[in-house]
Amino acid sequence: MSSCSPRELPFRLEAVRLPRAALPQSGDFAFDSDAFAAVDMAVDEHGMIASLRPSASGAGEWIGYPSLIEPHTHIDKAFTRARAYNPSQSFEGAREAIERDRATHFTFADAHLRMYRALSLAYSHGVVAVRTHIDSQPDRLEPCWKVYEQLRREWAGRLHLQAVVSLGSAKLQGEHGELLGRLAADHGALIGPVFYFDEQLEANVERAFELGERYGVDLDVHVDENNRGHANGMKAILAHLERKPFRGRMNLSHLCNLSRCPPEEIDALAARAAALDLTVISLPVANLHLQERDALHTPQWRGITAINALRQAGVSVALGGDNSQDMFVPWGALDPLVVLREAMLAAHIAAPLGEAVAMVSSAPANILRLHDTTRLHVGQLADFTLFKSHDAYAALSGDFVERLTLRRGRVVARRVWES
Repeated sequence: MSSCSPRELPFRLEAVRLPRAALPQSGDFAFDSDAFAAVDMAVDEHGMIASLRPSASGAGEWIGYPSLIEPHTHIDKAFTRARAYNPSQSFEGAREAIERDRATHFTFADAHLRMYRALSLAYSHGVVAVRTHIDSQPDRLEPCWKVYEQLRREWAGRLHLQAVVSLGSAKLQGEHGELLGRLAADHGALIGPVFYFDEQLEANVERAFELGERYGVDLDVHVDENNRGHANGMKAILAHLERKPFRGRMNLSHLCNLSRCPPEEIDALAARAAALDLTVISLPVANLHLQERDALHTPQWRGITAINALRQAGVSVALGGDNSQDMFVPWGALDPLVVLREAMLAAHIAAPLGEAVAMVSSAPANILRLHDTTRLHVGQLADFTLFKSHDAYAALSGDFVERLTLRRGRVVARRVWES
């Protein structure tokens, strides 16, 4: 077995620095202030982790990250930024741009090309599972649902895919809601309405849970994604669940204006969410880009949910990339480690990097019902990302010599700094 060379199987990595979030909870690992430990790891000829033990050699040249999860994206719209230009960069401008784009460009071939490219990027960045929202208004069911089904077949064994039917919550009323409930059940998908703070909010919340119960599917909703309310959607959902428990799982995505509430109210709402076992996916890049946007003024509010308060209350919080290079968000390349870096900067996440990485690995894995797929342990497939760098924070800052994505112990993607 070769030493310190992940180029061919089998191999051994000496003193690779691994984050606390990736290691078994049992084990005599010595963690530094960044919550990374030096570990000796061996990968056998079958691409399985053969041994994993504390290293006595000090820090080596490799820094490792576990399998990554993208829990909230919109690959049906990915890579449309240039052709569906949004000059105001606003949410309203994006909605206008997508209507123009759909009228002229959306075909099966176009959607397949872009959606396949999105999954290829995610795969190259070490992602093993993707949950994508798919626009599902009455006139938008095709071609993207047919493309999604084809992509599930094409990526089987490499990426686990989940889908969410996404549309304004009022459109769940009537027969279209029933159609989407059946579609979600047939595709192993979720129901994902966008809740707005209006006079129909409580009725739309009731309808979403009714459909979830009837068709036996989970919910992952866009809620409080603006700067006008104060967690009104979250409050309506909490009140409903406290009256009438839901048998499925409930995730709140975005939850932006929770952070506009007074601190004591945030803590109380977070405690109620934890008691109901709700989960939250924060979308920091998208919300930094879109919330409180005004071409004439610098925003006074970051637009990100109250991540620290939610986690301190016991709510499982994951990070997602949301839109990628489209009319809503011009940034993004389906790399959860970049999203983690931006979140730690913008949200002042109260955890060292080696623990915070759980928000792009084990936390979203739990939300997607993929339990214990991201921690590294003996007998597991050697699926992880390696950086050749002197420091964990430096690696995510772009200060690395080499980045490798490994699947079954084999390098499937490589990025090198050329001097």
